Amino acid sequence: MTSSKRLRKKAAITVMRAARAANRSKITRILLRGRSVRRLPLVNRLYHTVFRLGVTTSDHDAEARYRGVVLTGPTWDATIMPSVSAGYYEEFEVTLFERLAAASRTILDIGANIGVYACTGAAHLPPDGTLIAFEPVPENIGYLRRNVDRNDLTARVTIEPVAVGAAPGDLTVHLSGEQSGKHSAAAANVGTPTGTVTIPMTSIDAYLARHGLAPPDIIKIDVEGYEGFVLHGAADTLTAQPTLLFELHPQLQANCGCSAGELLDLVFARYPWVFLIDELDKVLRPATRAGLDAPGTIGLYRSNLVAIGRRHHLDALRPWHTTP
Repeated sequence: MTSSKRLRKKAAITVMRAARAANRSKITRILLRGRSVRRLPLVNRLYHTVFRLGVTTSDHDAEARYRGVVLTGPTWDATIMPSVSAGYYEEFEVTLFERLAAASRTILDIGANIGVYACTGAAHLPPDGTLIAFEPVPENIGYLRRNVDRNDLTARVTIEPVAVGAAPGDLTVHLSGEQSGKHSAAAANVGTPTGTVTIPMTSIDAYLARHGLAPPDIIKIDVEGYEGFVLHGAADTLTAQPTLLFELHPQLQANCGCSAGELLDLVFARYPWVFLIDELDKVLRPATRAGLDAPGTIGLYRSNLVAIGRRHHLDALRPWHTTP
């Protein structure tokens, strides 16, 4: 990379980080009533333009070093690759995931996208650890394979190009033209649509039974509103209480047909420790079933949860909670 390109990249990342800091400021959150400034079309276009002009190296792919791994993703994506390139993509959640991975042997990554969690998690597993990454969207699968290969993780990561739901079958996925992580089973969740693709689907219970595998230590789920269906298909597996990391977004889940309330009922019926991940304060806040229904509890920077049933995982996350 030439010196001019390095300077341009440094300047672009500085601008992107400044925009992020402004978005997270208290005054911005008050003025926008808890919504992201990136929801404003002009701001989003400017942010993505800075990324494309300053960080990307081709018309199609962007490459970035992130938490010890090298990741490649599409330049058209307005969220994941810009924040990966600037080093702050879901940084607190990934920190928690890495800590849990180091205390685990097997992980299921449901909705692996381009492999941010798959690669960082696999890199922190013990030498005999295994991560199985499920991703249904063909473009994402291509990047996922490249990233696993590039980081020499093929011995630890198995890639399954299928969707995961309540039962084996097929799933129609609506594709988003805004973000590679916004593809969804519900058309209303994708923003700007670019088409559909019908993908073979399995369930967690069916997959583990078919391959003769024991329940995993961790299940991470990021499927744009389809989370409840994934857990319905893991009824047997959940009896072993693998740690869950998942998103709670009531509107996305309602659009997919399995409400956030139903999802939470599944979780609280099985897990003694549930935490709301507070990105801003970088803490795990103990959650109750009733408390998560309270207005204002779920929102920007507070939409991911971790459910724990195993004491050693509770202890692994001790720096961020005070639960006895």
